[in-house]
Amino acid sequence: MLVIAVLHQKGGSGKTTLAVNLAAAAHLEGLRTVVVDADTQASALAWSANRSEGSRLDGIAVLLAVSKSDRKIAPARLRELTDGYDVAIIDGPARESGITRSAAAFADVVLIPIAPGPTDFWAVSDTLESLDAADEIRAELGRPPVRRAFVVNAARIGTVLARDAQTEIEANLGPFTGVVHHRMAFPVALNRSESVLTLPVATEAAAEIERLWRALKGNHGTQLKKPGKATRSGGARRRRFAVRR
Repeated sequence: MLVIAVLHQKGGSGKTTLAVNLAAAAHLEGLRTVVVDADTQASALAWSANRSEGSRLDGIAVLLAVSKSDRKIAPARLRELTDGYDVAIIDGPARESGITRSAAAFADVVLIPIAPGPTDFWAVSDTLESLDAADEIRAELGRPPVRRAFVVNAARIGTVLARDAQTEIEANLGPFTGVVHHRMAFPVALNRSESVLTLPVATEAAAEIERLWRALKGNHGTQLKKPGKATRSGGARRRRFAVRR
């Protein structure tokens, strides 16, 4: 199984949009896929519940992992929710460091979306501290540090800010995984409880998600099985941005 956690403790970074579209990419490859909604707003769960019958995304499970009072997720809970699937995508919350730490301790890969501009870079330090704490937990369990991947998200096409964001990631944060641009196809797909991969006119957005999915699954791609549909159903001018650590 491959577990990808989409995490950033700053709200509005586009975690849910990336999580559900990556889940769609895995599902459309024939992999049994679950989205673990670890945000009390339950946006991913709502995305799944409102889908029309006959969608190509039928079979993606979306399971709520937390209640409004939860501040962390027990590893046993994450194992229970992801058992039997080939791919699990964890949609992380804003602000909650305990849940972020739990998700990172469980995941194979953590994807951190960074919007161009200074605010996401300033805010990422809290997320990085949670990932460092997760790595300490993993070390106690004999597991290596979680693989970190950064994506420039919601970038305006052709802007200097987007290019600078990539430079800043490579220089100060970690592996640069790609760019997902600001495109109307993403909110349109969410509004329809679909993915850009299932909208016929969203070819550019779909290509960006497919590239991101391939980069994240990496060497896991040869290990993942493709048995068909899931066996479980879902629930209801150069400028630098200093990273504060």
